[in-house]
Amino acid sequence: MKKSITVIVLALAFSALHATIRYQHEKTSEELVLNNGTKWKIDQATGNNVARLRQIVKKVNGNTLADYHQAGTRLQAGIDQMIKECRMKGPDHLALHKWLEPLMEQVAQLNQATNAASAKIHIGEVKKRLNIFNQYFKI
Repeated sequence: MKKSITVIVLALAFSALHATIRYQHEKTSEELVLNNGTKWKIDQATGNNVARLRQIVKKVNGNTLADYHQAGTRLQAGIDQMIKECRMKGPDHLALHKWLEPLMEQVAQLNQATNAASAKIHIGEVKKRLNIFNQYFKI
């Protein structure tokens, strides 16, 4: 009897954990909006890392696929650094993910591009994503 109760309790706990994880994932896939009309707060490290990503994009000499791939590699390293240094929590952190996940996808597509024309499109999308950052976030 005690084993049955233990199994049921564990199953319920697992189910609740799975539902929580699924809810958090679904929340992050929603559209990025302001925080009740105001900008979300970010920490200094995140602000510095976004500035570094902007500098990388600004310096892109997109003439060849190799140029774009080099920029993509640097952008991915910058994103990795941002994630490593991020100490944000709560709703502000979830909002940051709503901004960051599409950026990460564009950088991945940039790095997988097989020709300069495709890479140029993806670097353009990366620039757009970086440009909207200040519309939604402040330090």
